[in-house]
Order: sequence, then C-alpha cells, then structure tokens
Amino acid sequence: MKNSLCIILSQIVLVFFSGLNLDLPVTAGPLEDAKEDRTSVIFEGRGDDRLACDTTLRKMPDGSWVMIMLGFGYTEPLPANRICISRSTDHGQSWSSIVPIDLGVKKKDPGRALVPSELMVNGNRCTMVVSTHNGAFGDWKTFFTNSDDSCKTWSKLIPAPGRTANRTFIRNRIVTKNGRLMMPYQHYLKTDVKARKVSMGRMFHTPRNPRNGVLISNDGGKNWSVHGDIRLSKDDNYHGWAENNIVELSDGKIAMIIRADGLGGVLYYAESQDGGLTWLKFASKTKIPNPGSKATLYGLGGDTVALLHNPNPKHRSPLSMWISYDGLKTWPYRRVLVPASVDQGGRLNYPDGFISEDGKFLHFAFDDNRHRAIFYSARLPAK
Repeated sequence: MKNSLCIILSQIVLVFFSGLNLDLPVTAGPLEDAKEDRTSVIFEGRGDDRLACDTTLRKMPDGSWVMIMLGFGYTEPLPANRICISRSTDHGQSWSSIVPIDLGVKKKDPGRALVPSELMVNGNRCTMVVSTHNGAFGDWKTFFTNSDDSCKTWSKLIPAPGRTANRTFIRNRIVTKNGRLMMPYQHYLKTDVKARKVSMGRMFHTPRNPRNGVLISNDGGKNWSVHGDIRLSKDDNYHGWAENNIVELSDGKIAMIIRADGLGGVLYYAESQDGGLTWLKFASKTKIPNPGSKATLYGLGGDTVALLHNPNPKHRSPLSMWISYDGLKTWPYRRVLVPASVDQGGRLNYPDGFISEDGKFLHFAFDDNRHRAIFYSARLPAK
C-alpha cells in the first residue's frame, strides 16, 4: 500500500512539473522501476541535537555500508556541529545508532565545529575529507584523515593540498579510465572578517568569490595536484555554496555540474577536455532547474550518467533521479523519488551514494528537512 501511494504521488508530481514547462515525460518505465525501490530511516533527530545534514553513503571494504553526516546541534553552522556515523550490515534494512567520530578536535577546542564533505573508498583505505571552523565558518580549514579498518579508527588530520587547505569543500571522488583519482573542490578566495547574525541565533562569516576545480592523484591518493580556477560570477563579492560534482565521459572529458545560488535557478556546467588538467575561466548555465542545492552525478558507463537533484528552481523538492545517455546533453529518463518532505514545506537535501556492483541500483542517503537521515535505494532502468 505504501509503495503504491509513493508511485501515485510521483505520478502527480511528474504531471505538475510538466505543467511548469520543465518537459518532464510521464512514462510507464520510471513508474515500473519505482516498484523495486526501498527506503529506511537512518536517524530521526529530536531535541537540541536533532541536526542531520550533508549525508554521504559508501560501501566499506569489509562489506558493510556506512553513512556519515554533519550532526549535533539544532542547526548549522554551530560550534556544537560534529561528524556522525551510522553503519548497516544488512544492505540498508537497519542501521546502528548515530555516534560521533572522534578526531581529537573537540578535545582540544570544544567550540570548534567539524564538517564532513567526502568519504572516498580506495581499495582497503577510506579517506574522509573534514573541514573545521569556529562555529561560524571563520578560520575554516580542510583536512584528510584515513581509515584502514572500514571507518572504525582514523589517522591524524593531514592538511588538504595547496590552497584547498583553507576555505574549501572537497566533494565526490571518481576513478578515471587511466586509474587516476579525482575529486572536485570549491575554494573561496576570502571570508568576511566580521561575522553577521543569521537565523536561529547563528553567526556567519560569509565566504566570497568561489573558485572551482579538481584535485588529481596519480599514485592512489598519496599526493595530489590542484587544477582549475572556475568562476560562476564576475562579482568578486559573490557568495554562494558552489557545491560541485564530476563525472568522466566516454571520450575522457571531465564534466562538472556546479550549484549556483541566486544565478537563475539552474545548475552551471564546466568541462575539461584534457582529463581535468585545464578548465575554462567561467562555468556556463544549463537548463537543469535547481533551487540552490547540492546535486550528485553517477557514471553508469560510456556517456550514460545519473543525476540526483531537486528539479525545481524555487524549492528543494521533489528529490528526483534523471538519466542522460549522451553525456549530460539531454535527460530523457526523469523520475521523482521523493515527492515531498515529511514536514509541510520541508526540504530534501544532499543526496549522495554509490552504484551497486550489478549496476541495477543507486543506493544513497539524503536528509529530510535537516532532522532526518534517510536511506534510499533507487532502481536504475534496464540497459
């Protein structure tokens, strides 16, 4: 009954967005695929530590599934924020209680916030990208930490390479056809020295002038080089969370999508024709609607790419999966996965996961309105 209701709601949402001239097709294929979807609740936040944000799901070397997220505190950014982890040993059916990852930061400075932005699994080693700040994105630093036991214990924090050690988020790792590791970064040239008051009693040092690019490693992650200086705006004081994601196409090009807050309600696009080494100075607008939210890409082979995002220029709902068969030029397969938040007017945020080994499912986690971490397994269309 619940699954049937979800299918009906998805159909209604598809028709609604077609009426907004977003050219969303209503076909039997996506609705049939929806019958094989499954979902479960990882974390249900309540009280002062209800935050669930920036969820990332990965399969571990030992076969378990791990979800890391930004948690603790009632919102973000706050000094109380820290990194949390949950684990599933039954492929997402059930999850362990959320616990904080202790990297020694809070012991030295309880008021220092921690933020996870990527969990890279490379062979038997897991590398987590961690940012720390003063609770308001002042004194913002970025580090790597490694685990060789499937995220049970962690090494000392290592500064991220070059300028990415400061005012930087680093996102989803890919492995290129020639075996290089690559991760996209968003770096800010400056941050306001004076913090301003924002909603719910928070303070915020505004980061400005984002630059985007990639980190490349030719030796399995031991050393990294920094490439790209992609801008979204000519305004040196522009502020927006330029969260970016990358995928490699069949001809070796690296395609990048970029969140572009306040710049037309769409995702932006950049492309490297030499495997990530060089990029144009400015990204360009796409026709993919986006309200200012993180979207993630998943290579499915050749020029087939899946996209998880909010195809709505004004709100972070619904949460949908689109698929392109021609390297992000067109998106003929479009399916609403989650029509709306459990909270009226709530937002569906930060989907991030992995493709199953058999290529049939996209497993990911997302946060429902900043207080629920949700696991979702979406059936991919047959090839």
